[in-house]
Amino acid sequence: MSELNLAYAPGVMPAKWLNRFKDTHQEDTLHARPLPEGIDPLEELAAGRARVVLLRFPEDASPAGPGLHVIELYTERAGLCAPKDHEVEYYDEHAVIPAEDAAAWQRLDPADYPPEVGGVAMMLEVVASGAGAVAPVPQPLARLHARKDVVWREVAGEPATKVGLAWLRVDPALPDDAQPLALEANADLMLEEFIGVVRGRRAGSSRQPSVREREQDEAVQRRKDRAASQSAEAKAAHAAKLYPVRSEPAAKPVAEAAEGTEGTDDAAASSKRQGWAKAKQGHGTKGAKAAAKAAAKSARAKVKRPRRGTKGGGKGRGAR
Repeated sequence: MSELNLAYAPGVMPAKWLNRFKDTHQEDTLHARPLPEGIDPLEELAAGRARVVLLRFPEDASPAGPGLHVIELYTERAGLCAPKDHEVEYYDEHAVIPAEDAAAWQRLDPADYPPEVGGVAMMLEVVASGAGAVAPVPQPLARLHARKDVVWREVAGEPATKVGLAWLRVDPALPDDAQPLALEANADLMLEEFIGVVRGRRAGSSRQPSVREREQDEAVQRRKDRAASQSAEAKAAHAAKLYPVRSEPAAKPVAEAAEGTEGTDDAAASSKRQGWAKAKQGHGTKGAKAAAKAAAKSARAKVKRPRRGTKGGGKGRGAR
């Protein structure tokens, strides 16, 4: 079982990636935690408290560098938060307010509201107070700090922000002992699996480490099975060459074996009947029996039986 620590900036919604990863990696553990406002996700990476982070950055200022890999995922809708009854509220919530219409409105500067004094929550508190000022806030943060007395509308031309996935990577300009966390991240297969999920790879994609490993194992097993099959066939062929199977002569049919004695038995029976009839006429019953036996014996002696082992000669050994 493997573990992966993910930290994400306030307002970022990573649920779809987390659920997709858990569906295909039920044996692995993914720890995801939201960061409080004011905590830099990159500091979490540098300190080793997270292996990968979801962070927010200005559209034209990606933090990617030699030691940091960043995948830009999407651009957040930029707009303004205004108090109820402000003219902003009269624009349709699905419409984009033209930049020239918003140019005259009084604005608050987010830099004046760092996390130490309450951050975005405090800035929206000032907006809701009715001072008449509006505040530039990305839509996800406006939803995170939603209030009934504050409305948000998208405004054209406002500085946009992006959300990206970031993790440490090996900087070729630095020695290995100066970047141990980057080396660990580079060898972390679970991190690579999660990156693939965020990129939109399917569960069966051959670019996923788990799929590559399974395909390699299956290929090795197929080679082993093929080698074993070829070895068995070769052994059988070699054995057949060394010890050829000798064919046995076919057994003679029973009818053919009995053919030689059939004539002898018929002749003896016929002579016995004839001798019985003649003897009965001249000598009576007892004399007839004796004469019939003598005639049958004489008939058998006249018919020459074949020797054993020849055609029709029974089961004995052949004639020498």
